[in-house]
Amino acid sequence: MSNQQHNQTSANNVRVFLRVRPFNEREIKEGSKSTLVCDYKEHVVMLQKPKDKRSGKDTDKKYFQLDYIFSPLATQVDVYRLAAAPLVEQVFDGYNGTIFAYGQTGTGKTYTMTGNYEIPDVRGIIPNTFTHIFTQIANASEDRSFIVKVTYLEIYNEEVRDLLGADPHKKLQIKERTDIGIYVKDLTGFTVDSVESISQLMERGNKNRITRSTMMNNVSSRSHAVFTIVVETRHRDKNQTTVGKLNLVDLAGSERVNKTGVSGISLRESGSINQSLLTLGNVIQALIENKSFIPYRNSKLTRLLQDSLGGNSKTTMISMVGPSESDYEETYSTLRYSHKAKYIRNFAKVNVEEGGLIERFESEIAELQQKLSLLTMASEQPRVQKKKVKSEADVEKMKKAEAEMQRIDYEKRELEERMAIISKKIICGGENLLEKAQQQEFLLLTSDQEIENLDRSHQALEEQYNRMTEEKIDIEGKYSSLQEEDSDLTRKMTMLQQRIKESKEEHADKEHEYQREMEALNDNNRLLVREMQLSNLMIDYYIPQEYKRLIQNYCTFNNDTQEYQLQGVAYTGNNMRKRQTLTEENPPIIFDMKQVYHKYPEKKKIAGKQSLLKTYSAVSKPSR
Repeated sequence: MSNQQHNQTSANNVRVFLRVRPFNEREIKEGSKSTLVCDYKEHVVMLQKPKDKRSGKDTDKKYFQLDYIFSPLATQVDVYRLAAAPLVEQVFDGYNGTIFAYGQTGTGKTYTMTGNYEIPDVRGIIPNTFTHIFTQIANASEDRSFIVKVTYLEIYNEEVRDLLGADPHKKLQIKERTDIGIYVKDLTGFTVDSVESISQLMERGNKNRITRSTMMNNVSSRSHAVFTIVVETRHRDKNQTTVGKLNLVDLAGSERVNKTGVSGISLRESGSINQSLLTLGNVIQALIENKSFIPYRNSKLTRLLQDSLGGNSKTTMISMVGPSESDYEETYSTLRYSHKAKYIRNFAKVNVEEGGLIERFESEIAELQQKLSLLTMASEQPRVQKKKVKSEADVEKMKKAEAEMQRIDYEKRELEERMAIISKKIICGGENLLEKAQQQEFLLLTSDQEIENLDRSHQALEEQYNRMTEEKIDIEGKYSSLQEEDSDLTRKMTMLQQRIKESKEEHADKEHEYQREMEALNDNNRLLVREMQLSNLMIDYYIPQEYKRLIQNYCTFNNDTQEYQLQGVAYTGNNMRKRQTLTEENPPIIFDMKQVYHKYPEKKKIAGKQSLLKTYSAVSKPSR
């Protein structure tokens, strides 16, 4: 099987939407003022500094133009229709797509992406996508067949975990192949045939996702989650199979320790989250500056999103911000990166599959049908009539015939069950799959006028950007008079002064952002130093030097997982110890250890072959 890209290539920029969260109860009680002023027609947002930080200069106000700005009163359906629906439809054409929510913790990223499935009006982008996909299939022509496959993973403390796997805590590896690109090895995938089945998988994965309570969010996501939907479409009229992949990403929010009040495990999680988001910002900056090296490999998150940022994908970014003055720094950082992300250029291609799943399943169904017809013919042969037994040979012959018929019937049932399972995975266009679950009633198709307005706004931004980059100052111009020369030079001087002013402001903004990033890195570094000191303390006091050297000799570094691995670790004490379930019926087993105390060696030279375990026992010598 080979995966090829069609010649049809679509060069497009990342689309950036802004959603402003309403004031929460805490901010209302504190009397917080808004730092945002939005122009919803021109899609421009003004961010002004809090009163205690204003200097009275123009730098107190920052302006950012985005593709679209949602008001705090925007509904979940509004967000889906404008930001997600057009991209979901393009997945059926064979394009890859990515939708991710970006912003600080507590701004509503998980609410936007997931929402509450039990309440139709509050369902987020992911469950609304389920309905949209199966609506598209129901409205498709009968000459098109579909297979829908899903995976669900999280990145927790730079570890990739399968939320749908048998062991959600098992660490997985990110791999790369020339034919399929970036993928996660051993990631569990499920084929779904209805909204109900895909929703059950999402709920199962959400139960395995790690969340904790902080001072800024009662249910704070402590990991980045990626829900992937792969739609394979077989076009029988064109004799072509296309495969579109949609990544729905719920990022964990950036945090400041002094605001979230986390400690212990949560502090380490916070450091890992900030580190990965910092790498994401560095990737965006490197792509904007057209650098030769893009630091995708510096984080598992950016490694998985490599195609989504500057690669084969159509990408939508929904930036989430809070209006409060206390969130000014985080809001400013989010808007700066969002404004930069608009200029990331992607090159999406139609993915054409040769020998896809549908063709393989149909071929297997044909083979099963052929076997089934042969078995049916064999079963229709005249059965051995029961008659008066004349000899033992007749009895034996009758038993063999009955056993053969039972075997044929069993194989027929197996083939029919196998055919039913495979046929269920292939969904034909025109099938109404929405009756299997209660679905919300909303308009999925975005109106032509709204699409046209978005395209016009996006095109205007591109034209403005091209004019700014191509604009040049002609110093060697010819002038017909001294006055004309003087006025032209004055104009050019004013233009240069304005550019110098803008460059200074940009430099000051970058310097400020650099200081904030350094503070986050220093927080993470202090956390790592504390953990290292604790580990060294336990190692120095509880692990003998001989054992330490022995462990070091058996440690090897794995470049794929970027971590050390210990040979024979499966046979260590913690892995070999049998876990007991403590109940009233099964009390804990208390072993009698009186006769198995290890003795310290006598004060004489220790033989070279003597066991290290006996030499360095951690059990105190019993009193006589």
